Amino acid sequence: MYWLIPFSIGITFLCVFLFFRVQEKRLIAVIFKGLTSLMFIVTGLVAWLNSQNPHGKFGIYVLIGLAFGLLGDVFLDLKFMDKKREDLFTALGFITFGLGHISHITGLFTNYFDFSANPLYLIIPGVVTLLLVGVVILMEKISKIKYQKMRPFVIIYGLLLFSSVTLFMSASIQTGWNIQTIWLMAISLIFFALSDLILNNTYFAPNCMGPGYIISNHVIYYAAQFAIAISLFFLV
Repeated sequence: MYWLIPFSIGITFLCVFLFFRVQEKRLIAVIFKGLTSLMFIVTGLVAWLNSQNPHGKFGIYVLIGLAFGLLGDVFLDLKFMDKKREDLFTALGFITFGLGHISHITGLFTNYFDFSANPLYLIIPGVVTLLLVGVVILMEKISKIKYQKMRPFVIIYGLLLFSSVTLFMSASIQTGWNIQTIWLMAISLIFFALSDLILNNTYFAPNCMGPGYIISNHVIYYAAQFAIAISLFFLV
């Protein structure tokens, strides 16, 4: 359980980050956000090395995904510090987080997903993903959310995010919920999606930048990332 050490440090950094983020002290908040994100990578690495199967490739893909998460965290906070390049940093955030989801899905497909099984294990996740992205697009039509030039990034990222959620859920069902790492990843990615839905309002809807949105978004997000990291401890 050595992963508890970086995990505990990460939670401490998270509390410090949230304090300065709510206080609108952006620079120091970005520093502690980066440190918090670094800790979920370290937590994942330590958990993986202390698992029963540290030689498998799945852990590498997950760690790469977590590393992209670190980059995405930094980019999305830099957008608040450099208003002239706000759109650039937002786009880079979407891209890096999207690459993280691609890494997770690649790890799943190359290590655990059985493509010879019933094709519904792929068809149903695909249909659900398209429906969820459709709901996100519909939200712009019926709410105050305005994606504007970020709309293509939102749609593509939504496809990758919801694909990771539905595919890991499908793999959990396919394996009879017997691989703890996979169903922990699935649950973690659900929380990841919930945090992104809050972030969706924070970024693209007016008057959604209060402390409640900020704290809830980051607490759920980091719960997801640390849970993904800890799931590697249960690799067999």
